[in-house]
Amino acid sequence: MHRVQRKDLLLAYLCQKLFHEMNHVLEYVRKYNISATTARRDLKELENEGIITMYYGGINFLGVHNKTCNINVRTSSINFDKKMIIGKKLTNLLEKNDVIFVGAGSTCEIFVTLIDKPIKIVTNSFRILQLAKDNPNVQYNVLFGGKLREKSQAFYGSFCEESLSLIQFSKVIFSANTIDKTGAVFKNNEEEARVELAALARVQVKILLADSTKFDKLRFFKFYDVKDVSYLVTDRPEVMKQYDFNVKVI
Repeated sequence: MHRVQRKDLLLAYLCQKLFHEMNHVLEYVRKYNISATTARRDLKELENEGIITMYYGGINFLGVHNKTCNINVRTSSINFDKKMIIGKKLTNLLEKNDVIFVGAGSTCEIFVTLIDKPIKIVTNSFRILQLAKDNPNVQYNVLFGGKLREKSQAFYGSFCEESLSLIQFSKVIFSANTIDKTGAVFKNNEEEARVELAALARVQVKILLADSTKFDKLRFFKFYDVKDVSYLVTDRPEVMKQYDFNVKVI
């Protein structure tokens, strides 16, 4: 597991209260196959960042109002096992030297850490950029700027959308917040969704990511339809049998 995801998992646990016993924290991360040695190293980084203090046998959480905590904890640890399955499946759809646009979101973030072929990445997500630069298989990565949404660390706006015309993509990879029973794809934020729409308009291979908890639900902004994507990648393809979606499910 990538260091950023490990720290997200730790923060998701630590944010729940101010004081923790060390053995409880180590027991929690063990479920994700994180060793005690690795966890202690990550905890030391959090201490150096001023988010926690460690003492013999315990941890004091300081970062309730810390911006870093608010960004990192948001969703990476939720349904982590499902997102890992999706990320691993998605790597099989990549081809050597692909140029892919990767949208914002925790499932996309996990995927970027799993890339196992030489490719190039274009994104509007600062988090994706950070993860991509630590993966040696990502030969080149470009971040398009604009207005920054602090919560998601994603850029949006007309400058960002227009900049996408400068690069030709082979694939666009994006995630859904929810998908309703008719196949409508929803996002929480309209401005970020418009950046992905601009990327989708420039490519033929469109890959939608959605774990099995996202189906048959509504959200704020409908921005796409499942029938218009090339592939829908999910952790439990059998769930899709109850829906009449005209799409290739992986």
